[in-house]
Amino acid sequence: MLKKLENLLNNEIDPAFAQRAGIIFSSIENEKPIRILDVGCGRGFYIHALSLYDFPKEIYGIDINEKYLQIAQQEITDKRVKIAKGDIFNLNFPDNFFDFIICSEILEHLPSDTLALKNLHKVLKKNGTLLVSVPNENFPFFWDPLNWILMHIFNTHIHKDIWWLAGIWADHVRLYSQKELEQKCIEANFEIDKKIGTIFACWPFTHFILYGIGKNIIERLGVTTFSRFNFNKQVSFLALFFKIPEKLFSRYIKSKDSSVGLVYILKKK
Repeated sequence: MLKKLENLLNNEIDPAFAQRAGIIFSSIENEKPIRILDVGCGRGFYIHALSLYDFPKEIYGIDINEKYLQIAQQEITDKRVKIAKGDIFNLNFPDNFFDFIICSEILEHLPSDTLALKNLHKVLKKNGTLLVSVPNENFPFFWDPLNWILMHIFNTHIHKDIWWLAGIWADHVRLYSQKELEQKCIEANFEIDKKIGTIFACWPFTHFILYGIGKNIIERLGVTTFSRFNFNKQVSFLALFFKIPEKLFSRYIKSKDSSVGLVYILKKK
């Protein structure tokens, strides 16, 4: 991995994001795709990171949030990068166009995830790669104890629109079991190349601390242009703190079905 990206992830305070991004970068480096799409690129973290590599010839990022796209555009000076407002249900690209597509933490927000996967299949080249990451329905108890109890005992959860308290359900239409995600990927005619769980051990209420409290404080302080590329050095001690449980205890957890996230590497055959 590029040293700059390795340092960046070492200083990332969200351990789930750090592991997820590490898998994405490793996959990109292994395959060295020429034309890449980041669906739901948000503020542009991945497209910014991908522009550090010399092998991509074209890097595309689309999102429906114009404010995020404006922020993303400010970070990018590389002429290989093309950012535009775009909808996963109406992809304005030719068939068989991309070598590699990143769809990270997107499917769980969509009304029809199967249709979204089929649309991505259409614009991906034969033997191309789609990397999908989603929140795991079988997440560790400590990551979000409140929703874990509600889901396992009362068959309910905090409503997704109460974002500061909703925890892993914040703005999410669904979470995924491995079986459900695999069925939908196969239905969209993808072949599963690899499946990876992210984060098996964490501090209690990690999600609430990072997003229910942390995100709220950042936004109230007016840090509207928050970027992982320019914020990490100020919080490196927090990154070390939040990664302690995973480093110390994940190797002793026997059931790897329980993880914060699921990352699937899919192939179009």
